[in-house]
Amino acid sequence: MTTPSMEQRLQQMEQEEQELWFSFFTNDTALELGLAIVEEARRNGQRITVDVTRTGQRLFLHAMEGTSAENENWIRRKNNAANHFGMSSWHIACRLRSEGTTMEEKHGLPIADYVEAGGAFPLLVRGEGQIGTVTVSGLPDQEDHDLLVSVLHRFLSQF
Repeated sequence: MTTPSMEQRLQQMEQEEQELWFSFFTNDTALELGLAIVEEARRNGQRITVDVTRTGQRLFLHAMEGTSAENENWIRRKNNAANHFGMSSWHIACRLRSEGTTMEEKHGLPIADYVEAGGAFPLLVRGEGQIGTVTVSGLPDQEDHDLLVSVLHRFLSQF
């Protein structure tokens, strides 16, 4: 199996951001989504922290055994990046890497508050746009992103 080129990965992430939209999003949706991510991580033997935040309000947070408070700091910084750019944090990180620059160099965003790492995905609702983020921390960048995207695809196929 060949590894996709950076351009192919960037195109795939753009497509994900065009496809993974909710028709509605409630506090119960946040709970169901958060639990679905936790269950998928358990099935995969992964240890993560999961956060679902809507318009600045944290609706779901769970830290699995083996994670630490540092995961929450990563989540905060990933959320800031996804909210600032309106795209997944891995999409941002890959785009900047392909350009040979950083958020701090290109946009003046401090690394204390923004991170170029996978794991945050914008919560996108039809008729509303981006309303928040769903984020995981604890795995390598691509794995954080892939876990989120696979659960979002499955979750949204139910509606």
